[in-house]
Amino acid sequence: MRYLIIGAGPAGLIAAKTLRENDDGAEIIILSKEEVKPYSRVLLPYLLAGEIKEEEIYLEVPEGVKVLTGKEVVRVDPQRREVSLSTGEVLPFDRLLIASGASPVKPEIEGGDLPFVFTVRDLSDILEMRKKVRRGGRAIIGGGGLISMRIGEALHKLGMKVTFVVSSDRVLSRILDLPASALVARRLAENGLEVITGEEIEGIEEGRVHLRSGESRVCDLVVFGKGVRPNVDFLRGSGIKTSRGVVVDKHQETNVEGIYAAGDVAETMDIAYGDRRVNALWPTAVEQGRIAALNMASKPTVYEGSIARNTLEVFGLPIFTAGMGREEGPQVLREQGEGFYHKIVLQDGMLKGAIFIGGIKNEGLYLFLMRNRVDVSPFATALLRNAFSYPRYLHWIALRPGW
Repeated sequence: MRYLIIGAGPAGLIAAKTLRENDDGAEIIILSKEEVKPYSRVLLPYLLAGEIKEEEIYLEVPEGVKVLTGKEVVRVDPQRREVSLSTGEVLPFDRLLIASGASPVKPEIEGGDLPFVFTVRDLSDILEMRKKVRRGGRAIIGGGGLISMRIGEALHKLGMKVTFVVSSDRVLSRILDLPASALVARRLAENGLEVITGEEIEGIEEGRVHLRSGESRVCDLVVFGKGVRPNVDFLRGSGIKTSRGVVVDKHQETNVEGIYAAGDVAETMDIAYGDRRVNALWPTAVEQGRIAALNMASKPTVYEGSIARNTLEVFGLPIFTAGMGREEGPQVLREQGEGFYHKIVLQDGMLKGAIFIGGIKNEGLYLFLMRNRVDVSPFATALLRNAFSYPRYLHWIALRPGW
């Protein structure tokens, strides 16, 4: 049996490990378009900030797994059971995992290809960006999402003055509501970072960016962190169904037998929203990669779906979000005080989303309750106040009739 895996990220690596554990005699090959060995992208902002060394970002390759670097897949032929590479090579497969990840969105604007303009996805981006960093210089970041926050903080630590240019009305708009975002914006301002909302970068020239409003800002460095797009272009004409990402079933299998997908490229069920989404998260990629590999190895396993969640800090301010946290409606509970904000979203008594700023305990419990569709209405207030724990939940279960 020959397994091919497109992509050397967390989904691909955990899939390779799982395949090796469950099919000892198989040939397992990972194809990576990058020229370097597999590494952790989530560590790139820390590498930029100088908090870790480059050798610390590299990931372990499972024993007995071959990684071919510099091998970009440009075509998949399901009928011939083979993939074509940018090098001109053609590789056959028995079963295939598409774990090609996603690429950053970079607006097509004048000056967008200048040498001091970057996106953040690959190690090469960070290594080149470090050459442009100078203490006292000005960095303009297009976008106010997760990667923008992490890169902005890293550049600030390196002594650069940072401005966020955000097209929406708030930072972290994909995961936070207005009150929560206001807390984050305040923390950014306290640390000397500028946030401009309702704006877009429309053009870039040497040393200056031009905004839609007609204003401009000087710059030494421009970074776009406006989200990512699943890498599916190479699947055109293959017959493999795509929408936002590669559409898979409960076994992570595509509409073509023997071809699977996992990670940032896979579109699966979102448990909180109840529809199909791409949740581009490291733990989700690991979950999906493992499930896909078990099914590839003829060990049927069901993937119930994912829950979007994020745990991060912005200048020491702890943030936890999950599910439909930014949504509003009649079943929303919230409380706010100096330096903290708590919000939970319920639907028919079930926990559907949460935002906690300023610290949280038992994040796993909130995800468990969401994943298992537990009616939390009897203890919703305790959940809101972050005063509910696994022991309390087990005690509550034990007291229920019929237990």
